[in-house]
Amino acid sequence: MSEASSLSGTSGRFGAKQALIAVVIVSLALVLGAYLVGRKSFVIRGDGNDTIQVTGSATKSIKSDYGTWHGSVGVRGDTRPLAYTDLKRSIADVMKYLKDEKHVPETAIKVGAIATTAIPEKDANGRDTGKTIAYDMWQDFDVSLPDVQKVTELAQTASDLLTRGITIKSDAPQYLYTKLADLRVEMLAEAAKDARIRADTITKNAGSRVGGVRAVKTGVFQITRPNSTDVKDGGSYDTSTIDKDITAVISMTFGVEP
Repeated sequence: MSEASSLSGTSGRFGAKQALIAVVIVSLALVLGAYLVGRKSFVIRGDGNDTIQVTGSATKSIKSDYGTWHGSVGVRGDTRPLAYTDLKRSIADVMKYLKDEKHVPETAIKVGAIATTAIPEKDANGRDTGKTIAYDMWQDFDVSLPDVQKVTELAQTASDLLTRGITIKSDAPQYLYTKLADLRVEMLAEAAKDARIRADTITKNAGSRVGGVRAVKTGVFQITRPNSTDVKDGGSYDTSTIDKDITAVISMTFGVEP
């Protein structure tokens, strides 16, 4: 092969490679440009029809209308019968305290089953000797009331029972909202209205207008502490505060008309 022919072949291959690179770069630029435009305008093209997908949300402040307080009463006795007798007496004292002094209706109190733990004897090396030296017994109780302030008071004053010789464990109260089913409908309607406003604003600035609804997808509800940013994919329900925020989210797809 002559030197001229060799140079000509090399030049052709080099030119073809440059052309291929140029095509790839231009194609990527076009794809990226289309993606960025699509992201900014939320417009999705498919089957010759333009649509716009937007997310709407609505938040409302609510106040819990139901509260629960959980506690446990415990005793330790040398034998199982002695422990049981002491526990019965302590539970009776707690019930009397709740009903007579705190004016809690008997129907609002539920007493659970008794849990018993045998305390083993240990030798000097910390190993069980096979003997039982005492028995711990615990019994749970729950108070549930629509008066959330009363529930708060019960939890805060539970330590009063300690001064009476009663061993008690007190959990933090939990606060619930019982009208969520009704509120969900209202909140989704507000979120849908917000989605429509967003779609109108975007399409108007683009010189178009919103058409009919093509698709709707409701999101999970978030019930959080006031002004909280704690959002979870599966939804959340905070029970630690009386005052709460409930947020509804909805995704809507609309047609876009010229």
